[in-house]
Amino acid sequence: MDLRERILAEFRELLEQSTRIIQSCGWDGTIRWQKTPPRDDYIRIRTRSLNLIGKSCGKESDHFKALLRMSTEDHSGEKSYLFPQCKGILEAARDDFERGLLVDLKALVEAEVLGDILEQAESLFGRGYYKPAASLAGAILEDALRKLCVQKGVAQPTSTKIDSLNSELAKAGVYEKLIQKRITALADIRNNADHGHFDKFKLEDVEDMLKWIRRFLADYSK
Repeated sequence: MDLRERILAEFRELLEQSTRIIQSCGWDGTIRWQKTPPRDDYIRIRTRSLNLIGKSCGKESDHFKALLRMSTEDHSGEKSYLFPQCKGILEAARDDFERGLLVDLKALVEAEVLGDILEQAESLFGRGYYKPAASLAGAILEDALRKLCVQKGVAQPTSTKIDSLNSELAKAGVYEKLIQKRITALADIRNNADHGHFDKFKLEDVEDMLKWIRRFLADYSK
C-alpha cells in the first residue's frame, strides 16, 4: 500500500467511525440528538482528523483552518454536538485530496513514512495527478540541493529555495552550467505548479522532470 492509499484508508476509517458514533447518538440531521455524542470520542476523532488533514492537505488549507478553529474554540470538547460539522470538513478534505488538489509538500518530504519519496511522486504521476507530482518533485529537488550543499561544504544561502541553492552550487563548481540551467527550468515548473499556473506546463514536462531528477539523485546523492 503506497502513501496515497494509506492516507485514504485513514480518511475512510475516521469517516466510518464518525458515522457510527453520530448514528448511535440518534442525530436527526438537523439540531436534534437523542443523546449528546461523548466528548472523548469527539476529541479523539477531531484530533486525528486535524493531524491527517494537516499532513495530507496542508496547514494552509481551508479544511485544516476550519477544524483548527473548532479545536481552539472548544478545547474540552463541550460542543460535541458539532460532530457532524467535523465529519463534513473531513469529507471535504478527503474529496479534495482524492482529486489531487491538495498536498502539504514540506510534510511529505520530511515524513519518514514516505520511504522513496521520488517513487511517491512517480506514483502520483502514474495515477494521472501530474500537477501535484510536479510540486512534490520540485520539493524533492530542493531538499536534494540543500543536502548537496552540506555534503560539498557549500555555504547555504539565506533563502534555501531551488534558485538560490542552484546558484551557489554552480558557483562552487559542484556541477556545470548546463545542469544549472536545467534545474532553473525545473524550478519554473515547480513554481507554476505551486501557484496554480497549470497552463504553463504539460504532462510531458512533468514526466521529463521526474526522469531527470531520478538521474540527478543517482549522480549526486550519496
